[in-house]
Amino acid sequence: MVPISKSSENGQGRGIVLNPGTAPAVPPLPGLEGTPYWTNREAVATTEVPRSLIVLGGGPVGVEFAQIFARFGARVSVVVPRRLLPQDEPQAGELLAKTFAEEGITVRGGARGTGVGYDGREFTLTLDDGEPLRAERLLVATGRRTDLAALGIGAVGLDEAAKSIPVDNRMRAAEGVWAIGDVTGAGAFTHVSMYQARIAAHDILGDGTEVAHYRAVPRVTFTDPEVGAVGMTEEQARAAGLRVRIGCTEVPSSVRGWIHQAGNAGFIKLVEDADRGVLVGACSMGPQGGEVLGALAVAVHAQVPTARLREMILAYPSFHRAIESALDALASG
Repeated sequence: MVPISKSSENGQGRGIVLNPGTAPAVPPLPGLEGTPYWTNREAVATTEVPRSLIVLGGGPVGVEFAQIFARFGARVSVVVPRRLLPQDEPQAGELLAKTFAEEGITVRGGARGTGVGYDGREFTLTLDDGEPLRAERLLVATGRRTDLAALGIGAVGLDEAAKSIPVDNRMRAAEGVWAIGDVTGAGAFTHVSMYQARIAAHDILGDGTEVAHYRAVPRVTFTDPEVGAVGMTEEQARAAGLRVRIGCTEVPSSVRGWIHQAGNAGFIKLVEDADRGVLVGACSMGPQGGEVLGALAVAVHAQVPTARLREMILAYPSFHRAIESALDALASG
């Protein structure tokens, strides 16, 4: 229990809540420093579409901006060391890469930048295979970082060299100090910060009973098709030692597929803890993938037995009806 300081006048609780967010993480590529490269901040503020763009990084920020600028007419190349969306199911990255190819976006998977040049008009990114890529603009989307030392958290006994601030399930970090958001390492999403803020605020005021649970943290990448995910991926579940059962179906097999037609590519993948018979993760990719995810997030959060989920009535016609097909695949897997 972390003590809360009390005002002598009215007994009201006081506390410091840290929520500094994160800044773009920029790799130490030779030649990059001092050039007018973009991070997400410059990309979102620009009022002109470049003729060509290199995106360094294939996470959510990188792929969202790649598709945005390509659809505005830029020639876009994406450079990724592994694959697109490496934190999501491999099927999501594969389908998005296929979509990008159809839209004229070049994806250089398994490639790394080794150096940057800028001649005042054009960037040159040299890859580890020696091949140069050239474009008018370079967008660096290689992750986020937190500078804990700048917060002065050492004054309350916290490690300023750490990557995140450890908190308990009520967001308490030290005596009279709470931390929420990206710096807690629970997920760099606005909705995680909002969730934690509620818990911290009630704890500071002394009327809170809610504690944080992170088994069902949802995330959505706003590409077309959208990629929604919650909980563990198949790889993470197996690494955790679970006996895993998988159910997967393509969105076109849902009854809405023939109605929506264009841009209908997608899938729903379910990850079940077979011993407990509950979902521990899910991925919903396709039209309105983030909205379809809502039902799956409830199932993971509430640990609803998959046998009970199969008893649900799902609206016809709708994209979320494909959940039924994924559950059928899970049962027969």
